[in-house]
Amino acid sequence: MLSRAAIVEAAIAMVDGEGLEALSMRKLGRALGVEGMALYHHFASKTELLDEVLATIAPEPPAPTGDWRADLTVLSHQYRDMVNAHPRLLPVLLSRPSRHERAAATLEAQYGALKRAGLSGSALLDAHRTWGGYVIGYLVVEQQGRAAGAEWRPPLGPRAPITAELDPYQAARDWDEQFAIGLSLQLDAIAALAGIA
Repeated sequence: MLSRAAIVEAAIAMVDGEGLEALSMRKLGRALGVEGMALYHHFASKTELLDEVLATIAPEPPAPTGDWRADLTVLSHQYRDMVNAHPRLLPVLLSRPSRHERAAATLEAQYGALKRAGLSGSALLDAHRTWGGYVIGYLVVEQQGRAAGAEWRPPLGPRAPITAELDPYQAARDWDEQFAIGLSLQLDAIAALAGIA
């Protein structure tokens, strides 16, 4: 019997396998052995279906440990792992805010970690937006790099001596190492903002 869960599972499989542009209610219906219109008994629109897809792939935030830095590190890696497991859904994640319960719980967990660092008010929001900008920005670059299947290197030339000097280091880190280094720099900056550096 057709259910919301079955539709969502099929939608995730279709996007993961064929890309976001391949997903249509008609094609999804065919994959499930029904007419596309049958899906509208469960979801009013493709947008509503995609919202449910995002809610389904979102991880449950872990319980706080009391160590703000460790907690924010885990939350950062959780989000990155989710995107890397379903990279073709990144455009949906970036195109609109997630308003499902897990998204709200995750946001509260992120705020909670920063509050335990000693931040509040606008300083907490500044830290959250800057940290979030790093995580999301890194994921965009990472997914572009992985999709290209080639290493990105800036062009070398006589008018870019520092770029040439840095060229041997361009491939020194893998994606995991570079993410961890950037995240550590973000957390150091948060600690400095909170006056606990």
